[in-house]
Formats: sequence, structure tokens, C-alpha cells
Amino acid sequence: MITRTSGSFLEKVELGDSSPHLSLVHNDPLERIMFDRNLAGVEFRRACLEASRLFIDHLMDEFDPEHAAELMILSKGLVYQLAEAVATQTGKNLPTNLIATSRVSVSSDQVKVEIPYAKFEAPSRTLLVGDTVASGATIVAALEAYRKLHPLDQVFVVSYAGTLVGARKIEEYCRKRAIKVKFLFGLAAFGLADNGFDLSFLHPETVCREEYRRRAAEQFAGIPVSAIGWDFGSQAMAPQKYRQLCWIESEMWKLQGEACFKTAEQPHELSLLRHEEAAYSDIADTLRESL
Repeated sequence: MITRTSGSFLEKVELGDSSPHLSLVHNDPLERIMFDRNLAGVEFRRACLEASRLFIDHLMDEFDPEHAAELMILSKGLVYQLAEAVATQTGKNLPTNLIATSRVSVSSDQVKVEIPYAKFEAPSRTLLVGDTVASGATIVAALEAYRKLHPLDQVFVVSYAGTLVGARKIEEYCRKRAIKVKFLFGLAAFGLADNGFDLSFLHPETVCREEYRRRAAEQFAGIPVSAIGWDFGSQAMAPQKYRQLCWIESEMWKLQGEACFKTAEQPHELSLLRHEEAAYSDIADTLRESL
């Protein structure tokens, strides 16, 4: 991988012989995504595309779009805009396979994923996947579905925000099937909170630069608030839902009115937010009674 490009720097994470092939990427677009919980709408989309373009630049000594394809995990894979990033940086087309996944249950140690839809019409032995990596269960389920139809030799996973436990789960799956896998994560390899949703710079297992830990502590008053929220991508795909989830976060962490959640919007009811209820289960009943 290319260590330094225009405006971006990559550093490999060394965590022992059993660690996944994981590198952290540092640049301004990723910092905007990870340190501005009020970033939404078109500005969020633009920051995501900028970050994806820089991910592609770091991969260009190993990744050839003419001999690869995207595995887009719907719906959050849409915000990565990888085909556009590849086209802009290389002038080449990136064929796309589609898969829809749904987390039907989430706990601190297990995530169950269902696949209601898949369309694998661009077979390739090398795949590029852009997705938030929490438990790793979603990407594992997507790769398993793909492998039922097509052989697979290599996977590149790019993630604006990814956890170490998720990378290890994906790496273990790939290693047992002789699939090479490499990860590019934005800014940190996060620890994963017990609710299965929060990715915080302040989690004790997070691997990151000390300056990021300090910035997060200042921004969130020392509280381990998720750097990306509970439904990454909703910032642009469902902004009202994002603002409502932010309001619940501010309630849960007692940060109402703080600048980090200045766009938060109180929901009138919780049906729109049911898929994320595991993240706020401790206060769910209280919220239902108050709304």
C-alpha cells in the first residue's frame, strides 16, 4: 500500500503476529467525518467521497479496478461512493455487486444478520468493500453469500470507522478459506461498546493517536460517545432519523444542548428508530413513556 499521498497518510497497525493486515488512514476528510457529529446532508456526502478517493489512492499499488469489483453492502455502502472514487482517481470503471443485509438482533457478543436481497452479476476474484465495521458479522455474511456463487481470492475492506474485533472476525473467516484480506480504517481501530453500536475514541481498547483521544475527550466531556453515531450513513440517507438518534444519544449521555449535538431533534415516537433500540435499551422504556 502507498504510505503517503497528496493530503493523506497511512500507518500500519502492529498488534502481534495474529493481528489482521490493518492500516490506519489519516486525512482532513476523515477528521471531518469523525469529529463533527453535526455534519450531515450534502456536506457529509462530499466528505465521504473525498475520503474514499484518498482510500483508493493508498491502494493503487495493489488494487487494479480492471481485475476487481465492488461488493456494495446496502444501504450504507452507498455513502462510500467507491465506483465514483475509482472513476475519479483512475479513469476506470468499477463493476458492482449488490447485497442487502439486515441486523435482526444485536447484543454485546453476537449479531444476527439476514440477507433479503443479493445481485452478484459482476464476478471477480478480488473484491473492494466499503462499510462500517462493528462486529464484522455483516461483511462475513456478505462474503459468505458471494462465495456461494463465485470464487474469491482477495478482499480489500475500507472503512471510515472500524473496530479491531470486527477486523479480527473478518480476518479469521478469510484465513480459514485462503482468502487474502487487507483493511484500511479511518483514524483508529476502535473498541466496540457492549451495546454493539458505539465506536468511541475513548474506549479502552481503541488504538489511535493520543491527539484523537484528547480531542474526543474535549468534545464529549470525557464521555465515550460514538464517533459516528448509531446508524452511520443516515447523516445523508435519512437525516431526520440521524438527528433524532442524536437527540436520544444526548439524553442517554446527559449532553443535551451541547455543541456536539446542536442539530439533535426530539422524536415524537420511536418506530423509525427501532433498528437501533439495542443501542439505547437502558432508557428505551423511559423514552416511550415520555414521548
